[in-house]
Amino acid sequence: MIRPEVISLFRRYAEVIAGLLIAVLGFWLLTRPNVLAKIVGALVIGAGLVMFTTSLRRIAFKTDQIGPGVVEVDERQISYFSAYEGGVVSIDGLTRITVISSDQGPWVDDMHWVLEEDGGTMLTIPNSASGTEKLFDAFSALDGVDYSMATKAMGSTENDSYVIWAKPRTALH
Repeated sequence: MIRPEVISLFRRYAEVIAGLLIAVLGFWLLTRPNVLAKIVGALVIGAGLVMFTTSLRRIAFKTDQIGPGVVEVDERQISYFSAYEGGVVSIDGLTRITVISSDQGPWVDDMHWVLEEDGGTMLTIPNSASGTEKLFDAFSALDGVDYSMATKAMGSTENDSYVIWAKPRTALH
């Protein structure tokens, strides 16, 4: 029998492991004497490394805790609903994404996402809400999201806020 913690760990890192295995397969193809195999191997290595990098970023958004509310991403809209609060924002209408951390981290899931929309609408989502990992896919539609800043916020042990994306301002002149 395999311990449940080990199974959970493998499930969490399955995409990362798959990306590494694909890159290893590409490296094996790259060592073949055939020129076509070398070309395919280089492409497979690239695909494996992209999958590896993307899945590492996605893991930062996952949480093992079950918190209040549910996050849904549907047709370029992010919805969050819980027993006490909730709302909907359009991905196209977002002006800023901020991550708020508290001094209880990084061992406690104390982080919140604040999504600000044109017109002043703000949606605050706790990172422990069910479906928060879907935010990664939603944010990938935005150019310039600073995922390293989000990772820094997740490891923070201070009461702070981190702007991970802001809509570029357009000059009127």
